[in-house]
Amino acid sequence: MRGDTLWRTLFSGLLLLSSAVQANNAGLASQIEAFWQANDYAAAKALLAPLVTKQSKDAQLLALLGRTEAGLQQMERAEELLAKAVKYDANNADYQHWYATASCNLAASASMFSALGYAKRCKKAYQTALKLAPANPRSYIALGSFLAQAPGIAGGDKAQALALAQQLKQLDEVQGWLLQLRLTEFSDDAAFVQFLAEAKPLQQRPEAYFQRAMQLTAQEHYPAAIALLQQAIQQAAVDDDAKASIAESHYQLARCAVLGKTAISEGIAAMQHYLQHEPEADRLDWAKFRLAQLYLLSDQTAKAKAITQPLLASTNDDKLKAELKKLL
Repeated sequence: MRGDTLWRTLFSGLLLLSSAVQANNAGLASQIEAFWQANDYAAAKALLAPLVTKQSKDAQLLALLGRTEAGLQQMERAEELLAKAVKYDANNADYQHWYATASCNLAASASMFSALGYAKRCKKAYQTALKLAPANPRSYIALGSFLAQAPGIAGGDKAQALALAQQLKQLDEVQGWLLQLRLTEFSDDAAFVQFLAEAKPLQQRPEAYFQRAMQLTAQEHYPAAIALLQQAIQQAAVDDDAKASIAESHYQLARCAVLGKTAISEGIAAMQHYLQHEPEADRLDWAKFRLAQLYLLSDQTAKAKAITQPLLASTNDDKLKAELKKLL
């Protein structure tokens, strides 16, 4: 369930890691990129859709529309368009990257038989994107993440992923360490401390503290997880990766406070901060629900009801509705 538990499927985020589109129609591409930056994929589609037909062979138009459909979470349509784009222009790293990412997203929700086909296409396209853009950190991050997450039968290989992380450190030390972090499972606190001692570029960033906190959350060690999330929040938001990790740390701190019934006031403050910074629509309702739970845990019943009653009437999330009814 994306709305509440940690949903950081890297492949969706990788759609955003694209270099400037090298377009034949620079004006159109600039307009579309502006819509993407504004998260207005509907406007981008409205502009592009009339220009693309079943007979279209313009790789640029097909790719731009495919990337836009992916932004609208229409992954099947996105992959279909992007497959055509790479057919007509196989040497464009952006198109290969977008095609791979759409295929990976489909693999995550497909049946076993279909997932293997999607994963095969995903890996091949990421490998192609890396060959076409060997100086672009994105290519290492994408392929390394696939290799780490995919099962062996689908082409996964953690040793190869770690090798890519080492190569990436030569191009971008921070991104290389971040990739290695994503590939690392800490067996205990000592292993985490040792990793952080070696990963000097990550010591004043939030991601390592956040990742260790999530591992502790899975083990239901909520006080220790909260302490690490507080450390994550205290780090500087030096770039988009750090900003995203800090924002998620606020959310997860509040969630840990609910699950562990501890640090309630800190959880309330964290979720209030999270809600003030305009979370994604699919997280908003769950964030409000968690805040209501925290209010109940702190005997602020009126504040809780002011959230739960309107939320029950407005949400379309059946699981959330069931949880809300337990509170009312």
